[in-house]
Amino acid sequence: MLTAVRPSRKTLTGTRLNRVLLVTALVVGATAFAFGTGYRSSRAAFDDGGAYLQKSSRVVHVNADNRDIDARTAKQLATGKQTLEVVQVGPELVYVVNNETGVVTRLPTESLEPEPVQRRPDSKGKLSVVTGGGATYLVDAEQGTLNRLERKDGPGAPVPAPRVTKAVVDGNGTAWAYAPESGELVQISGGTVTGKQRVTGSGEQVGLTLVSGAPVLYRPETGQASLYGPDGLRRQLDLDARYGVASAPGAPTHLAVVVPNSGELVIADFGDGEVKRMTLPDRAGHQFGPPVVLGGRVYVPDFTTRHVLVVPVAELRVATYTTVPGTSATFEVSVRDNRVWINDPHGTGIVVSFDTNGRSNEIDITGRGDDPKKPTPSRSATPPPPKTPRPTPPPPAPELLTVPELVGLDRAAACARLEPKLRCVPVAQPDGEGETDKVLSTNPPAGSRLSEGRPVTVVYRGPTRVPRVAGLPAGEACQALIAARLTCVERVAGLAADGSKVRVVTGQSPAPDSAADTNAPVEITYPAQITVGNFAGQPYDTPCPVGLNCVPRNLGPGTPAYVVVAQSPAAGAGADPGSNVVLDHYAHSAVPNLVGMSPDQACATLQTVQLACNRNDNAATLTVNQVLAQDPAPGAALPAGGAVTVTYESTAPAPLHRFKAPAPKRANFLSPGGGGPGGWSKQSTIGQVYGPSADAVPGLKIIYQSRCVSGCGEVGGYYYSDNPQVQQNWVMEGPAFACFTDAPPGTVPLHALFHGADAVWVWAQPGSAEYDYFKQQGFDHHFEFRICNVWPRP
Repeated sequence: MLTAVRPSRKTLTGTRLNRVLLVTALVVGATAFAFGTGYRSSRAAFDDGGAYLQKSSRVVHVNADNRDIDARTAKQLATGKQTLEVVQVGPELVYVVNNETGVVTRLPTESLEPEPVQRRPDSKGKLSVVTGGGATYLVDAEQGTLNRLERKDGPGAPVPAPRVTKAVVDGNGTAWAYAPESGELVQISGGTVTGKQRVTGSGEQVGLTLVSGAPVLYRPETGQASLYGPDGLRRQLDLDARYGVASAPGAPTHLAVVVPNSGELVIADFGDGEVKRMTLPDRAGHQFGPPVVLGGRVYVPDFTTRHVLVVPVAELRVATYTTVPGTSATFEVSVRDNRVWINDPHGTGIVVSFDTNGRSNEIDITGRGDDPKKPTPSRSATPPPPKTPRPTPPPPAPELLTVPELVGLDRAAACARLEPKLRCVPVAQPDGEGETDKVLSTNPPAGSRLSEGRPVTVVYRGPTRVPRVAGLPAGEACQALIAARLTCVERVAGLAADGSKVRVVTGQSPAPDSAADTNAPVEITYPAQITVGNFAGQPYDTPCPVGLNCVPRNLGPGTPAYVVVAQSPAAGAGADPGSNVVLDHYAHSAVPNLVGMSPDQACATLQTVQLACNRNDNAATLTVNQVLAQDPAPGAALPAGGAVTVTYESTAPAPLHRFKAPAPKRANFLSPGGGGPGGWSKQSTIGQVYGPSADAVPGLKIIYQSRCVSGCGEVGGYYYSDNPQVQQNWVMEGPAFACFTDAPPGTVPLHALFHGADAVWVWAQPGSAEYDYFKQQGFDHHFEFRICNVWPRP
């Protein structure tokens, strides 16, 4: 039943529920993501300004107008980090697919009471619901089946079609499914196959989407996009965008493809055939989700930075971006009810929505479900890239050539119009209407836009001859052979140098221009995998050939640094297009932060990252056996075995005690940590000094002790200075202690004061109680001087 929530400013009435959007969340592109991007496939509009979304374990209806939740399921449909595909198929019904369990649930909008209709644990992660024009299907890419969802108790029988892995449904309720094993696009109406057309070579992986209500095949291996109808290919555009991620179904006229390797965004208009491109600044190598298109803007999900970039089609620049709150690896971007919705199902309670004019709303639903604690959202109205901004000019667009109208021309004249910029592939058709040697059709048709060097199949009336198909993509080669009333037999052999050569025909038998009977077999040979090069000894960031992704893997500190020492797959092996090649390398050690550690701890820490420890026990400080500074600084990179100097001090100062001679004498005696002469009384500690060694701590000097024996004032009195020479009438007793020549931070001066009448010396810190007392007692002779600097008394 419907769970009660706090009243919103706009109540969800039955009428409003009947206007909820129709959506498909089909994910298209070369890479599969945990969360997807989707559109409604049909033109039905349910204008309540809301969307059904996953929030944690439940499904909620978020309303953009009142910026609140109207309803949510009482029961949990997911646990932990499980993800749900939420698809509304009409005003009264939502389907939910749990990607982790393979459970398909029917969710009536009036009650939101879950009704499980299918459990397919063997197909988890491979199920999707597609809908449009009143028809809804369950696609099982694992089993290769397509079932119509039309009954409350579950899906109907599988559609009797070839094994399919992708499908979309147009606004008329016609499903278009791709069968990779046969390379066919299958047309299905009312659960029945009504047509098939060969569109690719066997086994080719493609993206299937909808543009202008028609199926579009994006071919990552060739970078082409083709729009089809019941009568076959209508327009083909050469995007020069290999191994990209195509936009989700439902765009009005534009197809958007984002290419992760280069960070390019390519936008194709199937209305006028225009292809535009730009580079997304500083985003090459990022992980992207399928873009969505709404209101003349492309919304590009960047999972690496958790940004959604907004690119106006007319301006072709990043006009703004929004940061998606949360920490999940991916997030959901969809178009529902003429709004873009951005949602991390397991992130914070923040949902971001854009209207058709590009205006955004943040909808805070924190605490309305099972949401984690919400951090402060981060949004930006300006588009600085994640690195230091710098202008990135768009790459020069490749020259695109328009296929001319050739039907009715002589074969030779038609080929002359195409060549040399386009390749002419003449294909004879022995039967049917038309004059001998006259062109009957072309593939792609007139008006298609191709880059230079691309093939155009020219079908003409004439006796059957084997066409020359070497150099063509396998799918196009088979199409040419089928058009010549021949049977295409495919054989995979060899490896391609890069992705542009994958599934490109390298040989054929019989030879070109051979005579052949109708339906005679013609074998074509092509590679299906890319040769993995030898990266050993090369820099760790060496790029892979087109079609493969080189992924450096840091093995930690070692030598040689930043050079490939191992790779997987091995050199010479074959790899499927889009595969990762892991390049193992060692790296320089990052110097850890050692300040505050003990010297032993610091050296042990350096040893763990294969760095040497250089001890510098030489610091002027009261803090003993604690690292005060290091060189290099934390974060610096050093090769294995490099040395880091840690500076500290192991020698502690001793308290400087002051003793007074027995009355009536007034002389002073200074002792670093020890006692005084017999009968002398301890008065105070006047600072901290070091034992009589000048090399214990930097900046020290030795203070020598002399004793008066006769004719020098108060006999038995002491004198301290840095003068080691014996003075007349004084006995030099040697070094007494060490203190600072200069004034290191934190130290204080130690002064010698002289009583002129009594000819006696005493010692004190200026400003201290002793110093003030001595001044009052006549120790104010101009002989006063600074002996050195000492640490303050403890």
